[in-house]
Amino acid sequence: MGIKNLKSILISRCSTAIIQRKLSCYNGLVVGIDISIFLYKYLYNNNDLIGGLTRLILRLLRNNIYPVFVFDGKPPAEKSTVLEERKLRREYMYMKRDILEFIKENKQRSNNEALINKINDYILIRNNTFQLFPEKLELYLRDEFNIQEEIDKIDRKIINVRPEHIHDSKKLFDYFGISYIHAPCEAESLLAVLCKRGEIDCCITEDMDILANGCQLFLKNFSSDKNIVDEYCLNGILQNLDITFEQFVDLCILCGCDYTSKIYGIGHVNAYKLIKKYKNIEGIMQNIHTMPKFKVPDDFDYQSARNLFFHPFDYDDMKKYVVDMQMNEPQVEKLLEFVQRTKIHKKYVKEIEDSLMGYYLNIQSARNFDMTELPTVKNKRQTLLSSYYS
Repeated sequence: MGIKNLKSILISRCSTAIIQRKLSCYNGLVVGIDISIFLYKYLYNNNDLIGGLTRLILRLLRNNIYPVFVFDGKPPAEKSTVLEERKLRREYMYMKRDILEFIKENKQRSNNEALINKINDYILIRNNTFQLFPEKLELYLRDEFNIQEEIDKIDRKIINVRPEHIHDSKKLFDYFGISYIHAPCEAESLLAVLCKRGEIDCCITEDMDILANGCQLFLKNFSSDKNIVDEYCLNGILQNLDITFEQFVDLCILCGCDYTSKIYGIGHVNAYKLIKKYKNIEGIMQNIHTMPKFKVPDDFDYQSARNLFFHPFDYDDMKKYVVDMQMNEPQVEKLLEFVQRTKIHKKYVKEIEDSLMGYYLNIQSARNFDMTELPTVKNKRQTLLSSYYS
């Protein structure tokens, strides 16, 4: 879910802290990547996981960017409600698919009334909280309705990232010589901490709550098919909103996050106004009795949510999972053999053959370049938006 409507606030009030940039602007940088969205994306797109990840990696390497992939670990207990909701939505999709398959197999043998009765019995036995509106069921029963097309749509949405997918991804990264981290915590939390500690330069993710985790610079809307990204600068966002980081975290909690329920009736506009007026959630809670349209649920545990954003884990417990952020020499022959089993286009195979070692040498050169030896020369890294707010 991330932070509900946070993007709307940032677009309306923080346009100078968000900018579209070419990937070449991140020349020489170490970029941490939350891999989860890409696993689902490439499995959804023709089940082409390795081909998709290969294109992604090559896009970064040809821009002299060194990627470090981070896999999701175990989420905190506070996220259990959100995970249960996702599990239920997934079960509903399976039920809908079962119903469509049943109609497809039995429509020619039974009348509509008999089909509807059996479908209602199935829902009652499987999970009676599932709702299939009569008009939707009527649509499915029409002769002209393309049931198989609807089943195919659901199949693409029901994506399971299995252990073999994780294993193959890691094998690909090993052949490319690039690093990955699989720690027992959420990827965006670890990425934010690594960014704050200066072990990586910025992060790629689609999860906006990485800002609430304190990531100073994150890149959104990255695609292997284009050479631009949207850059979000946390310092610039705080200056544009005229609030502290602590107030920003409270704003995110009020908007709605994965770690607790939210105060009923408070949308993102009111959340910002209330933070500006009362400074923090404690101040709002002390005055909430004067605002009858807002209702505080019993399970609004903002303090636990706040703590998870500030201190998601003990870094000493995670250090053993954090790898040396160096690119190893690619195993080109093994890599070529591996990717040629996929649906990847021949042009990417040729790029690996002709250019991968050059990418490796360029990145090694950029990583080993010592600026202290050239005090009069401008920094080789192009100026990022974050520089304007440091």
